[in-house]
Parts: sequence; structure tokens; C-alpha cells
Amino acid sequence: MHAIKSLVLALALAGVAAPVLAQDAEPAQGPVSGGAPDALLRFDEAGYFAVYELGLAHGYWTAEATRADGVRVDLVLDAATGTLWATGGSGADAPLTAAAVRERLSAAGYRDIRDLELDDGFWEAEARNAAGRRVELIVHAWTGEVVHERVEGGPVAGALTATQIVERLTAAGYRNIRDLEFDDGVWEADAINPAGVRVELWIDPVSGEVLREERD
Repeated sequence: MHAIKSLVLALALAGVAAPVLAQDAEPAQGPVSGGAPDALLRFDEAGYFAVYELGLAHGYWTAEATRADGVRVDLVLDAATGTLWATGGSGADAPLTAAAVRERLSAAGYRDIRDLELDDGFWEAEARNAAGRRVELIVHAWTGEVVHERVEGGPVAGALTATQIVERLTAAGYRNIRDLEFDDGVWEADAINPAGVRVELWIDPVSGEVLREERD
């Protein structure tokens, strides 16, 4: 419980309400509805500690942490289901190999697949999609699902304006939005999130969805 106590203290210093914990509470399951504090609690209950670089990307909470045996791992937590994956496992618990990811992408219609790299619990790759466009892909390291595809170069059709992005972020509870810029196919900004924490944001240029959020 040492990590939980540290979390409660950190949240108190940040002005964020900490979750109420029962002494012998069962591990939380289901959707991660409580934001970053809930994600950190899930990691603690799973036996991980010294969690850092917590971020939310493509519907998954990601972080680096230490296992009970002292090994550093990357964690991926599905915000919708509460399913947790960690690098360093073996057999069915291990991430897909590069060869397996290439095979799945080929089956999904991608070709000329290159620059496969495992980073922060996701495979990244460049490929040509079924429409013949060169794209950058982010692939779930355990399921093989393509969680994000971005067309390389050129304008983004249907992209929202800076004013529209600010409106979307404000409606989602972000404030003090600043340093908004369009870079490498996405909108980026600094803001204070609904929990009162200063964060960096990466925003889908068409939908306005926050793709990734990291503490600034």
C-alpha cells in the first residue's frame, strides 16, 4: 500500500481529491472512470510501483513502472474495459512480435510495411493503406488492433480550425489553453485539465478528440 499512500499525498498536494480506499478492498475492475487517480490505483493494485510518465492515448492509459522483482516495464490500461497489459511477460502475456504485427497488418490490407518499432506499449509503423496512401500507424502491442492511422504529409481533409479546437477543449473541461499549434498532422496544446493539472495535449485534427494527454 506504500504506492497508494504516496499517491494520496501527491493528489493532496495537487489539489485533487483522492479515492476513498477500504483496508481490504477488492481490486477495481471495469472502466477507468476516475481519470489519472483511478489509473494509478489500478497499477498499484496490480503490484506495480514507481509509476511515471502517465499518459492517456487513443483510449489507453500508458505508463512506465517497476514490477515486484525490480524489472521496469511499460503498462497499457484500456480505459473502457480496465484490461491491463505489461511488457516483460512471456507466452500469451508477451507483446506481439514484429513478425506477427507485420502479418496482421498485411491481412488488414496494408502493404510496404516498414520501420516497425515497439514504443511505450504500442507498435509504430509506416505503411501504405488499401487506398494506396502512405500512412503512419499505431498498433496495440497485444491485440494487433490499429488504434490510430495518420496519412503522411499534405493537408488534413476536414481539419478543425484553432478556434474550433479551443471550443472543443473548453467544452470538455479544459481551461487556460495555450501554445496551440498544428504539428505533424495533429493539434498540440498546453492546458489545465478538469482535475486541475497542467497537461500537454495531442488532438485529432478532424474529430477534436484528445488523442494523448501527459502531465506537463
